[in-house]
Amino acid sequence: MTEAVSNQSTAATLQREIPGANNLVVLEFDYYAYGGSGADGIAVVLSDAAITPQPGSFGGSLGYAQRSNGDAGFAGGWLGIGIDEFGNFSSPTEGRQGGPGRVTNSVSIRGSGSGITGYRYLAGTGTLSPGIDATGANSPHRYRITVDSRVAGQAIVSVERNVGSGFNELIAPFNALSATGQAAVPDNFLFSLTGSTGGSTNIHELDELQLCALRLNPVGAQVDHFEIDHDGVALTCQPETVTIRACADADCNELFTDPVAATLAPEDGWVSGNIVNITGGVGSATLQNTVAGQVTLNIIGSQPSTRPQSQTLCRIGNGPLAPGNCTLNFVDSGLAFELPDLISHRPSGPIQIRAVRRDDQSQACVPAFENVSKTVQFWSTYVSPDEAGRSASRMVEIDEIAIGNNAASPTNLELNFGAGGIAEIDIVYPDAGQMQLNALYSGSEATEDAGLLMPGADSFVSVPAGFCVSAVSSCSQGDETCPLFRKAGEPFDLTITAAGWQSDADVDFCAGNPVTPNFELPGIPLQAELVAPAGGETGIVSPGSYDHARAVDAETTVALDQSEVGVFRFLTSPAPGAYLGRDLPQGRSAPVGRFYPDRFRVTVDPGVFEAACGVGQFTYSGQPFGWLMTPTAMLEPLSVQGARTRNYTSDGFRRLSVAGVSTLAPTEDAAATDINGDPIVFSVTQEAAELTVQEPGLMLFSFSLNDQFQYLKSPVTRIEPFLPELVFAILSVQDADGVEAEAAPYNFEPEASFEIRYGRLVMDNVFGPETVEALFMPFRIESFEGGRFVTHDADSCTTWTTTDIDSAEIHHALLADSGVFEKGAAGPLRLEPVGTQGTDLLIWDVPDWLKDDWGNDGALTDPSATATFGVYRGNDRIIYWREVPVN
Repeated sequence: MTEAVSNQSTAATLQREIPGANNLVVLEFDYYAYGGSGADGIAVVLSDAAITPQPGSFGGSLGYAQRSNGDAGFAGGWLGIGIDEFGNFSSPTEGRQGGPGRVTNSVSIRGSGSGITGYRYLAGTGTLSPGIDATGANSPHRYRITVDSRVAGQAIVSVERNVGSGFNELIAPFNALSATGQAAVPDNFLFSLTGSTGGSTNIHELDELQLCALRLNPVGAQVDHFEIDHDGVALTCQPETVTIRACADADCNELFTDPVAATLAPEDGWVSGNIVNITGGVGSATLQNTVAGQVTLNIIGSQPSTRPQSQTLCRIGNGPLAPGNCTLNFVDSGLAFELPDLISHRPSGPIQIRAVRRDDQSQACVPAFENVSKTVQFWSTYVSPDEAGRSASRMVEIDEIAIGNNAASPTNLELNFGAGGIAEIDIVYPDAGQMQLNALYSGSEATEDAGLLMPGADSFVSVPAGFCVSAVSSCSQGDETCPLFRKAGEPFDLTITAAGWQSDADVDFCAGNPVTPNFELPGIPLQAELVAPAGGETGIVSPGSYDHARAVDAETTVALDQSEVGVFRFLTSPAPGAYLGRDLPQGRSAPVGRFYPDRFRVTVDPGVFEAACGVGQFTYSGQPFGWLMTPTAMLEPLSVQGARTRNYTSDGFRRLSVAGVSTLAPTEDAAATDINGDPIVFSVTQEAAELTVQEPGLMLFSFSLNDQFQYLKSPVTRIEPFLPELVFAILSVQDADGVEAEAAPYNFEPEASFEIRYGRLVMDNVFGPETVEALFMPFRIESFEGGRFVTHDADSCTTWTTTDIDSAEIHHALLADSGVFEKGAAGPLRLEPVGTQGTDLLIWDVPDWLKDDWGNDGALTDPSATATFGVYRGNDRIIYWREVPVN
């Protein structure tokens, strides 16, 4: 906790909040004390969590109680249990209140306090045996401290010790709330340990610490520390405003931007009370003090809490930040002025400077002099940014005169103080930042007021008039006719310039405006505003914020990308109060674009062929067939990062037409070959495809349902049945802007769960007497299987009609008929004789898929058969004919 150095006090705080009311807190730890020169000890502290923990005084105060040298006690201290080797924690000396006097090797308890008051002695032990320091380095004593607030109006405190044979009571349970001056139990406790040395030192160690409580809450994000800026001088006759920053890190490079309620010191005098609400990391508070002298400013606590043992740092003007700069000097007379916040380069308009003094009776400000001209010294100081690292050091101008920028080189200006002691000035600051304007009137013998010093100071913040937000090119028409700019998601440079004022009517801050080189602000949000297409998506801008850095040209260039297609404006949108607690205007670019996709993602559904005969799931060679489900391709325009660009399919921004999708159909089967080993030829008749928008950013390319296909039939295709293997392709996708598919070509094979069969229609010859009632001619459909033709019993779908039969019908009359083949068979045909003898030839005009090479001459022809009426003389080549019975 401390070094082996005299007169130190330190503290460490557990990062947990302990609810104060209706709770039971039990703390146990092993304690060692040995070596050294025999002093002092430690204190176990419960303090108000609303107050930032700070240790009390050194020596016998054990880092908890106050001291007569002006040291305050533990900040927010409610209870301090001292394990005291030297014994002065129980002594009413050195500014401590109450106690029996020095008790060596004892445990004592002191109560609540604030500053240098309170911390009264509540209870304690006599000299303990064995003593506090009897542990050596290896035999600790174990302590148990209990605080029980489960009963309303009570806080029962006790202390026990175990030196090896079980716990013994050191301080019997007592109600701390019954003690005189003891504060009520706070909403939440913080638990701290303090260490202290005086004129002597010793080794004090803790181990095996256990804190048990019915309720124990985590501590959330904490403010690292607070900083206060003030002028250093204020008037007793008017309120003085100071600026407060809540810092997220030790150097305040980042502000604590969550809402904070900070508790101010002194407790009284603040115009709106001593609790100030800080938003965005910066706030202000106003103090009224009617007595000349010094007031010390401080932040004593906050919600969310402040890092324990942190110190409030203060700055006077543009001086250094330090705890010792928190003193604000109030004087009875001076130059009073309140500076408005300015817009860079824009004249402030009349600002009143009043020469005032405090009226002894009313305490109000009254004129110190009036209707007289006085020479007043003016100078400015840089507050934020300070003098270090400035891009430029521009001067504040008063009535068009540049004034000095430090106290060593002030500028004398003659001011006419009229009625009421009021003079007027006009201020211009041609930059951004926080400045302090200082004024001093020094009396002289010539003016008969020698020795009179009337200081005055106030700070102001100057903000940019606007922001010039620009890309390398813009498109004033802001619609689909804009030329190509960047792919969606492709980085481009966006330049943001912090601009000064040029005119109150100014709306374009990119047209000749002066700049503000010292403007800097981290984390300015960047947004996109959709210009076109109407009703489209705004998309995502990346990065979502940027850090504006100081620069001579006030420019910061950001590598930005926009995820969507279209035309956009790009905006800087600082949060309210983001810049030194002040609002900034929004920056807005001219329309930028056209943004377009990087590529198309293509997802193919191969589709399904439909068999010509759906019942038997087959198609004859040469027979046309089509789609059961057409192949489709889902086309998705993508950004560089691979996200869908939904705006692409909006009217005017979709540059892909159906003609931009190039397809290829097969001309042969990928596997089947004819009897010569050549691929089976495949014929395609395609109708116009279709391209439709399915939803924003998603298009569907569809083959036509009217497409027709067939395997060309010839004598050499008389092969075994086979399953189709047909490979189609989407060769390319390219829109009018040159955006292409990401991985073309896309080959796909439609599903075909049916066979291609070589088939034919067969008719049988018939004969009989011309006197019979009718001859019946059989016919059927055959399929080539197993090296021969067999009746195609899978065919129950092919239709037939006698109207397709060509015959002279000399010796017969064909009975008209029609039907559907059933398992490859049908009919027979009914031929009714007309009474004459002879032979008629019947030829059936069938489609190609039912023809065959009947003449073995390499040509497909229609099937035919003969019908003979009368005596059948047989064939001249047959010498003998007899019937052989089947077994």
